[in-house]
Amino acid sequence: MADKSNDDIDQIKQDLESLRGDLGKLMQSLKESGGEQVQAGVDSARESAERLRDRAQDTASQLESEIEARPFTSVLTAFGIGFLLGKLLER
Repeated sequence: MADKSNDDIDQIKQDLESLRGDLGKLMQSLKESGGEQVQAGVDSARESAERLRDRAQDTASQLESEIEARPFTSVLTAFGIGFLLGKLLER
């Protein structure tokens, strides 16, 4: 009877060690998976920022071309917008 109890205890110890090892492997796998997802998110954000920067540069170039093509109209438009904003913020 005592022999069976010792065998059971040894089996439980082995099972616990096996479980501990499996949990360690699982945690390592989760860390690696999470790291990959974070890196994918960072890469996606970086690509979006680059696209946004490119679009902003294109828009600035177009605006610059418009101002060069019609300087008088651009000055009047800027004055009008500034005047309207001034009136709105004055209140």
